[in-house]
Amino acid sequence: MDAASELPLGPDAAAGTERALDTSLPPLILLRSPLLGVDLEVALLSAGRSVIPVSAPEITLVTLRKLASQGATCLLGVNHAPPLALLCREAGLAYVSWTIDPLPLERWTLLEGARCFLFVHRKALVQPLMRMGHPKVEWLPLAAPARRWSDPISARGGASPSFVGSSLQDERKLFTSRLAAWGLGGTLEALVSFLDSMAAMAERNRDFQGFLVQPQTLPASLVQALEGRVERSDLAEAMDAGLAWRYRRMQVVHMAKRGLAVHGDGGWLEEVGERWKGPLLNGTDMTRAYREAALNLDVPRLHQREIATLRAFDVLASGGLLVAESGTELEELFQPGVEFLAWRTPEERDEWLDAALAGGGARMDGIAEAGREAAWSHRLDVRVHRILEAVDEIG
Repeated sequence: MDAASELPLGPDAAAGTERALDTSLPPLILLRSPLLGVDLEVALLSAGRSVIPVSAPEITLVTLRKLASQGATCLLGVNHAPPLALLCREAGLAYVSWTIDPLPLERWTLLEGARCFLFVHRKALVQPLMRMGHPKVEWLPLAAPARRWSDPISARGGASPSFVGSSLQDERKLFTSRLAAWGLGGTLEALVSFLDSMAAMAERNRDFQGFLVQPQTLPASLVQALEGRVERSDLAEAMDAGLAWRYRRMQVVHMAKRGLAVHGDGGWLEEVGERWKGPLLNGTDMTRAYREAALNLDVPRLHQREIATLRAFDVLASGGLLVAESGTELEELFQPGVEFLAWRTPEERDEWLDAALAGGGARMDGIAEAGREAAWSHRLDVRVHRILEAVDEIG
């Protein structure tokens, strides 16, 4: 455990990690990310690193060469992008990426001559990417910003159990649009029914990791219909997107009927009706919502179901009670049954929901507080220190 992780928890905890900017080190170009907002920039500044924030439209070869001439040696971005690697190579810059959202296969293209360091939040990607020829790939789990500990919060557990997250309309669109492009729009209803049956199976079978990992589970008739026209990997990717949409929908709709409140985009309205409570701002409102919920459900995308999600870290850091599937990478970082609840069967998950609706009790409160304390050693500030080591190594 590093020294910073031993700082006391509380409203002033985040301030204890701040350092003066080290002007002897080259500034770091940071591509602004909607996923992490300003949290990543704040963590870098708190670590003492000068940052040059840029948005995607600003990134051109001319701009990067100008920044390189001013002393910058590396660009850091969220979600790997080969075009960025190309621009950085031509500008004489290193490129460090930390992938958070699932990416299409073409986003992992190896670019010869580029100096890249790939951090991935999914451990299963490390070996395949290294076999592709990427020389520097490392698992770096996600993390919550330090402000989750300093945001003002009220008592835990006074609000309804909740789920906070997307209804996965992007995945739905990817699935349906590819079917249409392949001339299979007429099979949509049948394939949705098939995906629903696979989702129900997967709820009880932790070994199923999606179609890209287990292509033998693709419908034979669909494979035959597209033989010679569509790569098997492209078909699996589209089916995984559809399955992620249906799997999350299945669980959230089921638990909404039992009393779960749902926060997120408007796609939930048609699914859960009055149980949809609208979106949440990623700030104090979200910290309070996680903290005050009697229980917080985590439902990952099925084709990366083993990851420790950003939602899980935010819930833990906020002092909320987290309920997640068993057998995930979260169990390598936190203790199930002690710092969060990991369900093995849908019945066990539903029992915890019922217990939370009935008041939860001291055990649930204790697990939430233990999770919050444990999450401190996995906060974003800690992850940034590892990223900066890689930046200095490759830059």
